[in-house]
Amino acid sequence: MSISLIDIATYYEGLPHQKHALEILQQQIESDRPALLEDGSPFIQIWRNSPQAAETFPRVEIISNSKQLQAQWGGEIFTIDASEMNVFVMDAPDPETGTIKAREMSGDRIVDYSVDPQTGNIAVGVMLNYYAATTTSAVFIIDPQPGGYAIYRGSIPGPEPLPDRDFSTYSLSSIQSVRFVEGYLQVVEIDPPGNMALVVFKPSNSPAMEYSGCLNLEVVESTRGGLCSKH
Repeated sequence: MSISLIDIATYYEGLPHQKHALEILQQQIESDRPALLEDGSPFIQIWRNSPQAAETFPRVEIISNSKQLQAQWGGEIFTIDASEMNVFVMDAPDPETGTIKAREMSGDRIVDYSVDPQTGNIAVGVMLNYYAATTTSAVFIIDPQPGGYAIYRGSIPGPEPLPDRDFSTYSLSSIQSVRFVEGYLQVVEIDPPGNMALVVFKPSNSPAMEYSGCLNLEVVESTRGGLCSKH
């Protein structure tokens, strides 16, 4: 059973053992999650009762029949089209030839999103294309900035080296959910036969994060290796 930080603050009396325990906690946070205590983090802004805190942390919703994402931060409202999110996909189906080839693709529909409570970054699951009963998807990270935003690609490795890790990826199947959990990004994907997998990205020096691994949640008997076998 974990302890509540609110209870800690409520019953803190400055006693030596309490101070020592908080010093240990701070050392652990600074070692494992230093961004939590940095100036400008949501926690610090709200703790200091900054009048800009509520405006800085993004408020997000999917609009226009899932074609757009509307987000608000810094007192401004931004409308982001799914088509703005483009990436070079290594294993994209080609409707003209019916084959698989590497090509640039743009977002068609926004499936899900999640806001990182630590950084305020927005992870977006996007369907790029639907062809021959196959969905091609990708994950993007939106980095809110004063007066604008930057879009990063969640890069997933595959059988061949990526030509440009910042702009290329192997695809996901149909994205079911996108969630930040303790700084990690968890993406659940599923394909038509019913294979399901959890793809995880870990924090890195870039808002794009870094591919951490894949866990098969469901493997259909008629297929080999599940969805993780292609990552």
